[in-house]
Amino acid sequence: MISTPLRIAMIGLDHWYTALPLAQAFAAHPEVELVAIADADPDRAAEVRAKAGLDATPTSERELLQDPRVDVIASFGSTDKNPAVCVAAAENGKHILSVKPLANTLAEATEIREAVHRAGVVFVPAESRHRAGALGLQLRRWQQEGRFGKLLTASFQMWGGLPKGWPGDSDPGWWIDPERAPGGGWIDHSIYHIDVLRWLTGGRVTKVGGALGNLRHTHLAMEDFGHATMEFDTGLVAAIEDTWCAAPGGSRQSTTLVGTEGAISHDTLSGRLSVTDPVYGGWIQLPAPVAHPTTINDLLTTVRREGEPLATVDDAWENLAACEAFYRACATGTTVAPQALPALQ
Repeated sequence: MISTPLRIAMIGLDHWYTALPLAQAFAAHPEVELVAIADADPDRAAEVRAKAGLDATPTSERELLQDPRVDVIASFGSTDKNPAVCVAAAENGKHILSVKPLANTLAEATEIREAVHRAGVVFVPAESRHRAGALGLQLRRWQQEGRFGKLLTASFQMWGGLPKGWPGDSDPGWWIDPERAPGGGWIDHSIYHIDVLRWLTGGRVTKVGGALGNLRHTHLAMEDFGHATMEFDTGLVAAIEDTWCAAPGGSRQSTTLVGTEGAISHDTLSGRLSVTDPVYGGWIQLPAPVAHPTTINDLLTTVRREGEPLATVDDAWENLAACEAFYRACATGTTVAPQALPALQ
């Protein structure tokens, strides 16, 4: 039974880039009650609770997972912590909004998937929220209308700097700890790109190759550069390059999709969308829609099962499988196939 308003508790703030804006959005939404926020660092939790206008009373992770008032657990701790939180949430009948990726390994991801299916709860992966952004929705409408024909190639480039452990910190913290994250600069953003391509094409990744390394931050225990080539069962071939190599202030992202009937390109430098298709008959530039979702209504709709879900735990598993295949391909110097989605136990 879903409450009205929907009662959400947040566990973990390590992935603060998403957790902090969500806390503000939850607190401000008329159809949501942000019940509590728990984090391993009590000072961080108190800071975010105060900004969200919550009672300052500390709350433990265990209490929130077992609290019958809570409908949804938003899990945004470091990736290594996420499987235990998600499995416990499912076992307690809570719907889940999960950090990306959902786990460090496919074995852990499988445990989450089985717990979610067994409990019959909703699981929303954080990497899929771009599906609800205005840019993602526009691309999907055009693709479904046949404006680009069959997608043939795609390329993504994301040049970012090292992440911060907390706003204002110079130390990347958990992001560069191989015990707490499954990879570095490549998986940090590539998982979004993989999810978008799977969503737009309805296909799955069949072959992965690539290269990774430490081009700028040579002291790191994980990569600051990765370039993948991915083949899909639809015939699409994609190049996905994601890095932490950008100079200060030099972050940039570009996206290009090429089909048999048209193409589209978006670059955050210009803020413009370049399109050619049968409607325009040549390249034109348009104002780019917002890439990031500006509301949480898509999350509410998914949890309430009021239409097509934004994404599922199976999507999260498939996204991680494609990423895991990239790291295997780099380690072996070959192209490899991602593991197939296993049958439920």
